[in-house]
Amino acid sequence: MLRAFIAVDISDRQREEVGAILDKLMNYDVRVKWVKIGNVHITLKFLGDTDDKILPDLYGAIANAVSNHKAFELSLEKLGCFPNAHRPRVIWVGLKEGYDGLKDLSREIEQAVGPLGFKPEKRKFSAHLTIGRVKDAGNIESLTRDISGMDFSSSATTVSKVVFYQSTLRPQGPIYTSLKEFELIS
Repeated sequence: MLRAFIAVDISDRQREEVGAILDKLMNYDVRVKWVKIGNVHITLKFLGDTDDKILPDLYGAIANAVSNHKAFELSLEKLGCFPNAHRPRVIWVGLKEGYDGLKDLSREIEQAVGPLGFKPEKRKFSAHLTIGRVKDAGNIESLTRDISGMDFSSSATTVSKVVFYQSTLRPQGPIYTSLKEFELIS
């Protein structure tokens, strides 16, 4: 049994750009668990506990789901909080370009893995990069106020693959291991 999810990675250049914003945010005196920059990604489908025995079928389903999708451009902009700035639980980076491509991939993957026993996501798809999880809302107002006014945009990159990740949870933070990549049409 392994814990798994399907995602799209950002480029190394975008990691540097998001890392620069993270460096600024980490200076606030708040209780936020910041995501390690190497772990930042856009989740298309969280699978959770997954039986190793179905991996060949799962890989086949994902390959079929993405086989007709063309590579597309992705760029990032703005910061925000879920569910909102008054009760933040998650701090995120949003998308400027690429939302439709990600939404289409997510929908196709969702439909493809359903017959293998994975329940559909109840929430509406919301493409974003989670960069922090609020542990205690005390003293968070200055951070959320500043986030709403921060100017951020990234360089563009081409999304050319979808990645199947194993997630190993540890007290120091999760370790994500790429188990399989699925290429999009160039």
